[in-house]
Amino acid sequence: MHLLWFRRDLRLTDNEIVTIATADGAEVLPFFIIDPWFYTWADVGKKRVRFLFESLENLNFNLQKLGSRLYLFEGNSTDIVPELTKQLTDLRYKPKLFFNRDVQVKYGISRDKTIVDFYKRLNLDYHIGLNNFLQSQDKRDEWFSEYYNYQRQPQHPTPQTINTPQVTLNLPQLTFKELKHKYHSFWAGEKIYFSGGETEAQAKLDSFLQKRYYGYHWKLSRPMLSQLGATSHLSPHLTFGTISTRTVYQSTKIRAEKLKTQPKAEFSLKAFRDRLRWHDSFTQRLYFYPEIAYTNRYPEFDSLYTPSELSPAKQELFQAWLEGMTGFPLVDASMRQLQTMGWMNFRMRAMCATFLTINCGISWHHGARHYMNYLVDGDLAINNWQWQMQAGATNPLSDTFRIYNPSKN
Repeated sequence: MHLLWFRRDLRLTDNEIVTIATADGAEVLPFFIIDPWFYTWADVGKKRVRFLFESLENLNFNLQKLGSRLYLFEGNSTDIVPELTKQLTDLRYKPKLFFNRDVQVKYGISRDKTIVDFYKRLNLDYHIGLNNFLQSQDKRDEWFSEYYNYQRQPQHPTPQTINTPQVTLNLPQLTFKELKHKYHSFWAGEKIYFSGGETEAQAKLDSFLQKRYYGYHWKLSRPMLSQLGATSHLSPHLTFGTISTRTVYQSTKIRAEKLKTQPKAEFSLKAFRDRLRWHDSFTQRLYFYPEIAYTNRYPEFDSLYTPSELSPAKQELFQAWLEGMTGFPLVDASMRQLQTMGWMNFRMRAMCATFLTINCGISWHHGARHYMNYLVDGDLAINNWQWQMQAGATNPLSDTFRIYNPSKN
């Protein structure tokens, strides 16, 4: 029995573990664990949890079309996976676990080590695949060329059928109807600006490459234009892996080839691919240096930037920033948009960050946590490092360090 453990790779297309686990008609049990660590974590907001649940629902729908289904287990991953393995062993199966390597905070690193150690003790096989490009060794001078080698490789084929036998398991499980009922607070009554799922991700990519890409290289800095669709709106899908960066890269290259006679259009798509590489480089950095998510790049900043409780005066400034009540119209509009949509244009994210850290003198830790509480595309690798950058803590002597002017912007 092949155990197919989905995490932040919620798709069937170009997914290494899906292709390998389902080869030769092997018996496969696809599953996801509703781990309380995720939805009770202080840095996770409702819109991102809802996006996750929608993505799971769509993954189950796509699995059903292939004759399978997604098992939803509930509980701590370090309890569920060993118990699932044990019960299948008792049923005379020999389980093999498939999951993709991922960038994680401390909890995820510890969780994966615990699971791997458990499988080693039982002499059971496991396979750790790649959800996106990650070098296994820190070779920064080779990253650029290896990254493009990976993006140009053929995609992993999607199976035509998946053989999932009926098994009776004594584990806490949820149907999708029960999921919606139990976690109704994440589904209740707000307008949805970003819907989750592989089907939606592919639709977003298709519409972007059809016409929305044009002028991307300058429109991405215009908040209203980017909100209306001038950017791809794929960021939450890349965060949850409902589409692979390789699918996005290769589809964009194919479209660019057809536009060789239109230099401006081709340039827009090149600018988009550059941003895709920019996105993936942050993932690589956090993979090797997980501590940068919460600690200053240089210890010289430790006395200035700290997650400790704010003084009453700074708390008042921080509250005004949170609520969009600073008196600077562009800052306030951006902060209110964040609360309403769970999203903000990238330039406005940077401007609001420098305003809080440089103008208000408040540590980046507080702002980074607020962004992660609301962003539907909240990606720890990008968010927390970018906050350090805007605060001046990553390269303080750089000639290109920016302090965004909230009036001139």
